[in-house]
Amino acid sequence: MKRTAKYTPRRLNRYVPAMAYSADVILGGPHEVRFGPVALASTTLLLNAQAVVAATAYTTILNDGNTDPVNDDYSEEFPHGPGFGRCLQIAFGAANAGIVTISGRDYLGQPVTESFTANGTTPVIGVKAFKWVDSVTSTLAGDISVGTTDKLGLPYATQNILGEQADGARVATLGTFVSPSYTDPQTATTADPRGTYDPTTTLDGVKFLSAEIIVHNALNADGNGGLYGLAHYGA
Repeated sequence: MKRTAKYTPRRLNRYVPAMAYSADVILGGPHEVRFGPVALASTTLLLNAQAVVAATAYTTILNDGNTDPVNDDYSEEFPHGPGFGRCLQIAFGAANAGIVTISGRDYLGQPVTESFTANGTTPVIGVKAFKWVDSVTSTLAGDISVGTTDKLGLPYATQNILGEQADGARVATLGTFVSPSYTDPQTATTADPRGTYDPTTTLDGVKFLSAEIIVHNALNADGNGGLYGLAHYGA
C-alpha cells in the first residue's frame, strides 16, 4: 500500500525546476490521477459576505485552527481535497469592479498569487489550483464571498485527458480540460502551469474520482518547465 506523508511544514517548497522524471510516471504513457472523494464546491467556503476594507489582507483560518504562517503542519487538507488543489471563485454582494488578490500555496507548497477582476454579484472563476489559502485582499471595500469551484488541479504538466472514472465506472463524456500556461515567467492572471480539469462527475464528497492523463516534461528555450510545469507566480 502506498502511503502519503501528511506532515508538510509550510516553509517547505517541493517544486523541482525542470524536473525530467518521477517514479510514478511513464513518459508517453497514461498516468492515473486519483483525486479521491472531492467535496462539493462552495461559493462561501473561505469568506462568506465578509465586509472587507480596501487594501487590507484578510487571513483565512487554517483547518486545524493553527494560524501560525511558519509552523502550521498542513495536517489537514484545504480546501477540503483533492490532493492537487482546486480553483477558487469570488463575488461581491453589490456592484464592485475591484481587483481581488488571493495568495496561498499549491499542492507542492509553492507560493501562488492570483488576481481576479470582480464583476459585482456575478461569480468570477479562477484559473489557478490552490491547495491552501493564506490571504485575500481587495482594492475596493465591500462584502466579498470567496469559495471553491469544480475545477481541479493536476499533479503534473498535462497534455491530454484520456478518461474519467467515478467509483471505478468510466464516464462516457469527458469534462473540460484547460491546458497548462506556458507564459514564462507566470503572472497573477495566467492559467495554472500544470493545467486544470473540470470533471463531468458531480463532486459530492462521496464518489471516488480518478482520471487518466498524458503528462510531458518539455522545457522551453530558457530551460524552464518540466513535469511540474513552470514555476507559479507568487508575490
